[in-house]
Amino acid sequence: MSEEKKKTPKTISRREFLKDAGIVVGGTAVGSAFFLSACGKEVEVTKTVTTTAPGTTSTVTTTVGGSTQTVTKYTCPVCSQEFNSLDALKTHFDEAHEEQAAAENVINITVNGQEYEIQVEPKETLRDTLRDQLGLTSIKDMCCGWGACGSCTVISNGRPILSCMVLTIECDGKSIETAEGIANNEHPLIDAFVMNDAMQCGYCTPGFICTAKALLDKRPNPTEDDIRNALGGNICRCAIYPQLIPSVKEAVAEIQKGGNS
Repeated sequence: MSEEKKKTPKTISRREFLKDAGIVVGGTAVGSAFFLSACGKEVEVTKTVTTTAPGTTSTVTTTVGGSTQTVTKYTCPVCSQEFNSLDALKTHFDEAHEEQAAAENVINITVNGQEYEIQVEPKETLRDTLRDQLGLTSIKDMCCGWGACGSCTVISNGRPILSCMVLTIECDGKSIETAEGIANNEHPLIDAFVMNDAMQCGYCTPGFICTAKALLDKRPNPTEDDIRNALGGNICRCAIYPQLIPSVKEAVAEIQKGGNS
């Protein structure tokens, strides 16, 4: 007998055997794996079920007699009940959780003195809500939502804010004032801007009006530096900047004489 035949056969580990057989061991989910024992009997070696978070899917993989079967379950994001198909999950959600879903993202907000109860998308900005749902078109968007121009400024609980940078869902219970409300209340700023030619195309004017109104509410007799600092974040393509200070000053004088504020 040759030396080659006399050599002891190479031994292999269980891991190597399973690897050669195409079964991966030690992963995040193995499913149910079987291997052959010395007597040829199938022996179950491991069984792992991976379930993801509610609202997604869970997958169970089983291997029996060399065949693999994958079962996908669809989990309800509300009650975590599992279903065999997406259609079944949709039917369950509509029947069991329709009222709860309708109540989500509903806020109460006061705009120009009028109360509203509205449903909004989680990513919806206050600017889009005021324009698209309430029809307040004074809110503009010169900078495409970068918060750089001030043309979308409104007053929230007494503070000027950029409505393109605020999510509506964060405004639940708040009071919002826009240029429409300021004009309807006949605030002296409106006539002062007109009489001092503090507008040309008018696109940026509502933002200036809201910012100036918030300033006068906080400081009834502002200095020129106060006015410059307050309006410094508002941009005008027509360059009406020299007319802003006399306009605000005229509005201050009118308020002190007893005009609307």
